[in-house]
Amino acid sequence: MKKTKIITIILAIVLISLVAFGGVYLKTQNRMEDKVKEYALGRELKGERVIELKVSDGTTDGKSKPADEDLTVENYETVKKTVENRLKELGAQDYTISLDKENGTIRVELPEDSNTDTYVYYLTTSGKVEMKEKDTDNVLLNDSMIKKAQYTYTSDSENSYQAYLELTLTQEGQAKLDEIRNDYAVLATEVSEEEAKTKDTNTTENTTTDTSTEENTETTESTSEDTKKIASLTVAGTSYDIEKYEKGKLTVKIGSKTSNTTTANNYVAKAGELAMLINAGKFPIDYEVDTNRYVLSDISEQQLLYFVAGVAIVLLAIFVISIVKYKGRGLLADISFIGFVAILSLLLRYTNVSISIEGIGAILLTLIINLRLNQMILSKTKTMNVVSEAVKTSYKELFLRIIPIMIITVVFCFSGWANLSSFGMIMFWGLALIAVYNVIVTKTLLKLKESK
Repeated sequence: MKKTKIITIILAIVLISLVAFGGVYLKTQNRMEDKVKEYALGRELKGERVIELKVSDGTTDGKSKPADEDLTVENYETVKKTVENRLKELGAQDYTISLDKENGTIRVELPEDSNTDTYVYYLTTSGKVEMKEKDTDNVLLNDSMIKKAQYTYTSDSENSYQAYLELTLTQEGQAKLDEIRNDYAVLATEVSEEEAKTKDTNTTENTTTDTSTEENTETTESTSEDTKKIASLTVAGTSYDIEKYEKGKLTVKIGSKTSNTTTANNYVAKAGELAMLINAGKFPIDYEVDTNRYVLSDISEQQLLYFVAGVAIVLLAIFVISIVKYKGRGLLADISFIGFVAILSLLLRYTNVSISIEGIGAILLTLIINLRLNQMILSKTKTMNVVSEAVKTSYKELFLRIIPIMIITVVFCFSGWANLSSFGMIMFWGLALIAVYNVIVTKTLLKLKESK
């Protein structure tokens, strides 16, 4: 019975190892495809996308050529900071940004993954907020008067949703808008009223052709006194209606009210996108993408394979020594170690941990710690001859010794720098797996061997 349990555990380890190291291939569209998730490799290992942003020359749609007096290092730095804030808001981690202060060119290096094209899109997307007099270039209020933005939505009893963008104005912006509202229709309701007045006036003028010139003049003067000009708000180049203004905050409607969940989600996502662009900072001058290219890693796939093969050879030598020294227990511990590596491999893939060069160091350190724990357990079972006591003592000794490593692991996990975070996260999952796996698998195998 105990031999059956040992064989069952070993077969389970073999199965997990085949999945981790060989993959699971299923037929997809007339081809066999591995369904096991790939590793998330860092820029140093997988390659990177290099994007260069240059000051716009005015040839790109929606972009204007800046005036010479605006081409300052201060404005270049502002744009660089805005680009960095956008990447942070989007959740990008492993990136570098550099600025050529001579011509304002900004170089951004990003890892190549499924999010890269999205990041590139938002590098130069406009987030400009402007209020202009309708059908003119007269700017009434600009984004320097916007303190911050946030998005929200409301729902009613009929399950209809409306997305909003809320713009909080600076004190200067509030004063300016109060002044604007004396002469301009700003809210959507006011704009509708003014448009209706204009339509009625035009209709009246067209239908009163038989009245006297004096009466027409009086009507025109009276109408012009009652009407206001119309102010139009644009965010990122698109015009939006303002629903209300109170306590220094403009509430802007994004899309229309809808009961369609998909449409509502799209409107809310759009409101969130605009809030992100506004909060990230300003673009005092327009930029455009100059180059967008993929750069191969200096470390080739073949070099990585050689490295993995070297580690495997070293482990094989350690396994042989363990079997010679500890016989059957050594063999079971080695088999258990292979299962540990397989599960660690799958764990790193499905927790989306980015593996950098520092991360590879963390993997090696995890393997060394696990090897050391197994060696301690085997050594103590040889003298104590009681597996449970040997495991307990080995755990206590090992984890007391690696307290500094555990502290470093926690610090690196929250470092904010992608390479250190890679080391920290891999060590975190590695140490957690060491603590759980060896109690469940290694200890069980050795106890079954002990009681045979």
